[in-house]
Amino acid sequence: MLAWFHSLSNLMIGTVLLVGGLLLTTIAPYLVRRRLKLDPNEHVAKGAEESFKLFTSLTLLLLAFCLVRMQGDHRGTEDMVAREGTVIVKLDRAFASYGGETGDRLRAELAKYASLVLQEEWPRLAQGERGERTTASLVTLQQESRQLEPKTPSQQVARSEILSASTQLSDLREARVSASRLHLPLYYWYAIVCSIALFTVFAWLQSPLPKLLAYVGGVTSGIALLLTILISTAGIFVGESAISRQPIERALALIARSPQ
Repeated sequence: MLAWFHSLSNLMIGTVLLVGGLLLTTIAPYLVRRRLKLDPNEHVAKGAEESFKLFTSLTLLLLAFCLVRMQGDHRGTEDMVAREGTVIVKLDRAFASYGGETGDRLRAELAKYASLVLQEEWPRLAQGERGERTTASLVTLQQESRQLEPKTPSQQVARSEILSASTQLSDLREARVSASRLHLPLYYWYAIVCSIALFTVFAWLQSPLPKLLAYVGGVTSGIALLLTILISTAGIFVGESAISRQPIERALALIARSPQ
């Protein structure tokens, strides 16, 4: 179901949830009760109103908690990708400082790795997978970095920076792939669905009908808005709100502009 939602824009997700929610909680009960001339008695309506308030609060609490969790995951992954782009630029400068044919060759290999991250691996992150060619390129880069044999003090310093940066790059890549598998636990979705279902049941029992339309309609609109934000951010690397790959694109552009 989430995969279908993520194929839509955020505006479309909000529209579907808002229209569907209002149809289910206000329009449908209004039409049914008018056609069948149903009107809950005072005691039933009063009890339903109190229960409606309880499940409204519970639904909002669940949505707020899940939003905070997903926003934290998004922010952490955004920072991680930004650091990865920074480390790529740092490693490129260290290779340039090392100099010679070896430095140029390693810079070319680094550019190839960054390109593979964008072209091969990034689309696979939506399924929580890594790129095989990207992995091979990173392994080659690390192996050749460890085999460097500096001949001058400046190359010795550059080698130390290269080894440190290549380790950071590997760690950040693993963290990024791991972050692509982050998702809201299924039991939270079950709790949200159950809460909204009971919220809808008690919404149908509101009386009189004008109160149902205004009171329940307003609450439904607010819940639809929060649910839209939650669904749009429920996938770290999918949907319109997916993590941007711009930090790595900018790093690759800087490598391309740097003199060989």
